Amino acid sequence: MLDFLRKNLSLKQKQKISFVFSKLKLFLYKKKIGKNSYIDKTVNTFGWGNIAIGSNTLVGEQTWLNVNGRVKDFDHIKIGNYCYIGRRNLLSSSKELIIGDYVMTNNECKFLGSNHIYTNPLKPYIATGTMNDDVLKIGVNVWIGASVIVLGAVTVGHGSIIGAGSVVTKDIPPFSIAVGNPCRVVKRFNFKTNFWERISEFDEKLESLMPNEDKYLKILKNNQENINMPKMAATSKYGDLF
Repeated sequence: MLDFLRKNLSLKQKQKISFVFSKLKLFLYKKKIGKNSYIDKTVNTFGWGNIAIGSNTLVGEQTWLNVNGRVKDFDHIKIGNYCYIGRRNLLSSSKELIIGDYVMTNNECKFLGSNHIYTNPLKPYIATGTMNDDVLKIGVNVWIGASVIVLGAVTVGHGSIIGAGSVVTKDIPPFSIAVGNPCRVVKRFNFKTNFWERISEFDEKLESLMPNEDKYLKILKNNQENINMPKMAATSKYGDLF
């Protein structure tokens, strides 16, 4: 039956069937998608059963959510509440890929938690499988600029900003502005003066004034309980807007 359909249906007909099947999958996994969240119809997923998405979150068009090694009843990709995942992002998990609440990513961002196993170059890398032990975490209220790449078992601390085009290969501490390839911290927020300071002038003792992630999340919720999420930015179905 499948061979008959492949041979006799037009490309347009196949696309329609694929769209209907995608909607069916979304219906089956709707319990794992929070209230008022929008997943564009062009989003590609491998492993819906291992993905959880919070409430009021947008996942932009042509984004790919890829779960590698899959453990039953375990969410390898977790996206929080009030997140905006831009267009054409790639999230590829190892053990866990965690996106905290209020995270905003621009277009073309890549979060590569896993890598192919390359211990034996005499075997085809495409057949060696992936590494599935690492955790990649983006903390609460992080802003990720366009075309950023985050690699491996790294944590981007809460309240941080990663400049466009950066490649993150090491942990970024909370309340940092970091840029470059490799990504480096250039500023940190001083909670005594309420000002972003150059890293050369920042006293690390001031870290004691920084709220931890749980406290920071409560502050964010109190300051901005509801956000009008920019759904039109996640999809081109509305066409040009003037």
